[in-house]
Amino acid sequence: MGEGLLPGYEGMMKKWVKKMRGLSIRNQIFWSMAVVSILTTAVLGVVIFILSKKTMENNYQNLHLNNLQVSSNIIDIQLKPMIEQSRGLLTDESFVDVMENETSTNAYFSSYNNLKLERILGEIVSYESAIQSALVVNSNGNMRYYTKNSRTTSKVNHYYRTDNILEEDWVETAGEARGKEVFFGYNVLYDDEANDCFSMVKMLINPYSHKTMGYLVLNTRKTMFEKAFGTKNEGYVTNRYMILDVQKTKWDGEAPVPLVYYNGAQEAKDDILEDYTEDRENRYLYSAYQNITTGWEIINVIEKSELSHDSSYIGWITLLAGISLIAFSFYVSAAISRRIIHPLDALEKTIEAVGEGNYKIEAEFDDSEIGKIGNKFKGMVTNNLELRERLLNTEIKEREAELLLLQSQINPHFLYNTLDSLYFMAVIHNADDMAEMVMALSDTFKLSLNQGNKLIYVKDEIAKIKAYMKIQNMRYHGRFEFVLDVAEDIMDLKILSFILQPVVENSMYHGLEAKRGNGRISVKGYRDGDSLHFILSDNGVGIKDMAELEKGYGVRNIRERIRLFYGDGYTVNFTSEVNVGTTATFILPIVKEEKDAPVSGN
Repeated sequence: MGEGLLPGYEGMMKKWVKKMRGLSIRNQIFWSMAVVSILTTAVLGVVIFILSKKTMENNYQNLHLNNLQVSSNIIDIQLKPMIEQSRGLLTDESFVDVMENETSTNAYFSSYNNLKLERILGEIVSYESAIQSALVVNSNGNMRYYTKNSRTTSKVNHYYRTDNILEEDWVETAGEARGKEVFFGYNVLYDDEANDCFSMVKMLINPYSHKTMGYLVLNTRKTMFEKAFGTKNEGYVTNRYMILDVQKTKWDGEAPVPLVYYNGAQEAKDDILEDYTEDRENRYLYSAYQNITTGWEIINVIEKSELSHDSSYIGWITLLAGISLIAFSFYVSAAISRRIIHPLDALEKTIEAVGEGNYKIEAEFDDSEIGKIGNKFKGMVTNNLELRERLLNTEIKEREAELLLLQSQINPHFLYNTLDSLYFMAVIHNADDMAEMVMALSDTFKLSLNQGNKLIYVKDEIAKIKAYMKIQNMRYHGRFEFVLDVAEDIMDLKILSFILQPVVENSMYHGLEAKRGNGRISVKGYRDGDSLHFILSDNGVGIKDMAELEKGYGVRNIRERIRLFYGDGYTVNFTSEVNVGTTATFILPIVKEEKDAPVSGN
């Protein structure tokens, strides 16, 4: 059935959306806001009704939870004399003597001991008016029953004649408690048709020998609980109190709940117990508090319909308020839709004017979303006009750049010719050292200019470093050792020009020239996957503050050029230790498409 409804619902939604698209924007805004307002009001009304109903129930439960705690304390006070009387027997030497030294072989105590027990039990029963009867039995099965109502004596006679009272289930339960008082919601000695008594059973343990002497049973009228609950209704018609014995030893969760006490209309009792047992809570609301002394649950119950009366009133108020809100939302939706459409109309007219070639926009737009679109459109038109002018200026600058490039290609030839003349003059005058230095300087300039290309072969960058180191060693009479360890398989790959040689020059200037004695510079290069790794290190004086190195123009320029060319897929790292040296590490992506022509190192 659900699968049949879903396609129908989807079809209805598609028709509604299609119909909405056919409306004007103004009507779309109006009906969208109206529908949202109706749905919001409906959902809000339902939520308010449910929350108000739930809040009333929670408030009622919280209030009566405190009342139940007070009732539990009153019950504890009522049970305290019984508990103290039973515990007082353990310190009564006469009672202990009777319980442990009885020699009778039948279910009766001896006449002498019987009189003693009659006096003791009589005092207990007389002490508390609610106590109906008392029974004591020792470990041998000798027992004494005392009651205010002599007609109940015959109901326990079978224990004297045939049945062994120590084999009853309540004896086992009391034994498991090991001397702690155990409360049963019914009379454990005999079936009580009126069900007007509950039993307290206690295993009697000698406080000195710690041996079991027997058991004590006190049967008490349930009418004593009436004082614990005050008035019956407390301002409510269906308000009721009850006490349930829900201990696992007495109730398995499926059998009828053992009812200890019920205070309220009797005609609803069975329905309440059935509802509570099956955990339905459809008709009634429960508040429960467990009494620690007895283990019983003290429960307040009330019909939910009585509590929901006020929430129904709130529901009607919410409905009337919702209808008023929906009517007001229609008015607001119409006003807002008109307000939104106004700048749209202005924007439409502006676009039409620009389309006709009128670029002078006089319309003014506000700061709303549509107004921002209008202002951006005005800015776009203005930017297009400015862009047209800039394009003209760019074309002029491109022509100028071509002339400058031609000039830059001419000047290096003049420089190379001059260096060649110096070289040959040095050879003619047998100044071999000078000739060699001039040749190294010429190679350095050629490789640095790189015919104007951004990229350079690794082998040419290495050749440039070699030429530079050759010049420095000639200046400083061979003070510097140059160690080269670059893999052959990367020599024909290209990298960004002018990034390795400046680092070597920086190491020479800041690290080795300031050092006494000889120095060493090493250059290592290899390939790892799609990356080239270069490690340049020296054993110079080192750098104390690396921040100063990063502030330098040379390092900052290298980083910026690498970032602009390679993007984010690179690593540049500098480390230094004073009097040990400095190391620079470059990890650069391999350039896969190379447009620059190779540079010769000769």
